[in-house]
Amino acid sequence: MIIIGVDHALQCGNQDLKALITQTAVKEEITLIAEENRPVSETVARRVSEEIGIRWIQVDMSIADRIKAGIDGKLFNRMQLRYDEKGNAVPVSRYAPVEDGIREEFWLDRIEDVSEDGTVLVICGCWHREPLAEKAAKRGHHVVSKFFTRRTCLT
Repeated sequence: MIIIGVDHALQCGNQDLKALITQTAVKEEITLIAEENRPVSETVARRVSEEIGIRWIQVDMSIADRIKAGIDGKLFNRMQLRYDEKGNAVPVSRYAPVEDGIREEFWLDRIEDVSEDGTVLVICGCWHREPLAEKAAKRGHHVVSKFFTRRTCLT
């Protein structure tokens, strides 16, 4: 399993991310791309999967799933305001270990339900990269994780 943690703002159009996903999918013989993003979003990973013929799935919970799990309210209300160097308010959301942990376990369940033999490429928000990698390793997956940012991709 290869996990790429990204800034969600880059998932729908960043050409460097597209190149990384394409290169990784071909080089590592990826058999499934699993992505955390809004279900209706036309993401780079989804387009790559269509272009090179790899199955793509949305792994995140629906709102109904979040409500059923009792985590929707906490996730909805986790935004905070921070201020940049010019004093402008910038909304920032926080990682919620319990609630996001439930989501990450859900993602792994989805991946394991549909995955066949081979390597899975997971695209998720950068906060999830490390906790998801730890959870996947505990389930017996061999995991490689990377960050993808506007400036660089770090292994």
